Amino acid sequence: MNVLIVEDNKPVSLLLSRIVEEAGLGYVIAADGEAALRLFSQRDIRMAIIDVELPGLDGYQVARDIRNQSPSLPLLIISGNSGESWRQQAFDAGADQFLAKPVRPSELTALLHRYCSMPASS
Repeated sequence: MNVLIVEDNKPVSLLLSRIVEEAGLGYVIAADGEAALRLFSQRDIRMAIIDVELPGLDGYQVARDIRNQSPSLPLLIISGNSGESWRQQAFDAGADQFLAKPVRPSELTALLHRYCSMPASS
């Protein structure tokens, strides 16, 4: 199962990929919105983790485009901004969940288990 990680900050994308990998999932990383949409159309993506602030297309637009193509795909939007307006924009763009940075590994792991129908570790 592939998780699409859309994050332009290299240390953050490495952290997210490590969490996804430790959950037993595959992943692909895109550093901008255009690359994310390209990967989404070329790969079997089962979930997306999308940063809001990206070069080019912002994360909200990426989420809207993915949601239009795949209405049931789980979308998690992450942002360094945790205000209510950011959160509301994420849900308006089609997000299933909004996480504020820094992302807590345990919280992301729980969401991966929930949305990827994986058994929780004991």
